[in-house]
Amino acid sequence: MSRCIAVALVVACVASSGASCPGVIRGYQIGTMPLPRTLPANPSLEQIIATVHDNTQRVRSYVAPQAVLVVPGVPRLSARVACEPPRRFRLQARTAVTGDELDIGSNDDLFWLWIRRHEPPVMLFCRHDRYADSSARRLLPIRAEQMPELLGLVTFSPADRHEGPYPLPDGRLEIRSHVGGAAPEPPAGERLVKSTILDGITGLVQEQHLFTEAGRRIASARTTGHRVDAASGAALPRTIEVHWPEPGIEFKLEIAAVTTNMPTGDPGQLWQMPAYPGYAPVDLADPSVAITPPAVP
Repeated sequence: MSRCIAVALVVACVASSGASCPGVIRGYQIGTMPLPRTLPANPSLEQIIATVHDNTQRVRSYVAPQAVLVVPGVPRLSARVACEPPRRFRLQARTAVTGDELDIGSNDDLFWLWIRRHEPPVMLFCRHDRYADSSARRLLPIRAEQMPELLGLVTFSPADRHEGPYPLPDGRLEIRSHVGGAAPEPPAGERLVKSTILDGITGLVQEQHLFTEAGRRIASARTTGHRVDAASGAALPRTIEVHWPEPGIEFKLEIAAVTTNMPTGDPGQLWQMPAYPGYAPVDLADPSVAITPPAVP
């Protein structure tokens, strides 16, 4: 018998540029020191990619132990975020009264999704090497390798074909990436285009949008409140907003403080898929598991 899992419901339940003077831009600061210009005037595509990668590669590990997850219509949840690019990621959210409510994670082998209030009680997971051929891909277009990008750790894959930069009216720049465009042509209907919007002075990524080739928006992420991390020298956002139009998912992650390039904790626990008593593991790559959207009230 096929089992129907409303993945969208799982996540849905829990789940700018400033005025500048030459060489500096206001609003992206460490203490009161403005961040210096990192891009030349009229930068090339190669210069922009090098600047973004320089910022990302400064961070080997990332921990935000005091964050807040804000979902419309849901009480604010205290959250903890950890990351070790490219695939290790963990977002846990809880309340003081009920305890753990949400656990989204990825290690080198697989990713998982868990929510306390989901019915039936399940732990959803999928191996990375089975993701491309699984039905989970229809509702989870963001690969595990892309999860660090939500935290401002953006990379431009050499497997994609990148175009631009295209200047925007507000002084920002856009790069369009054809996902998998540098590899053999992907099947029709699976081609994706990513729009990355950056500040034209600092090179900081402010928006990321994923579209189908026909122009339908799949997902968006906006990052603001960048500050320079003293330990790594990377400029990292303090507010992350995610919008997933088709299932109607949106949430905001507010980061209070970040620790970088320090041990993230016991790797045997932090990067291991947990087992919650009473929640059966469900493999999203199992052909007997039918993934359906949530029912409309």
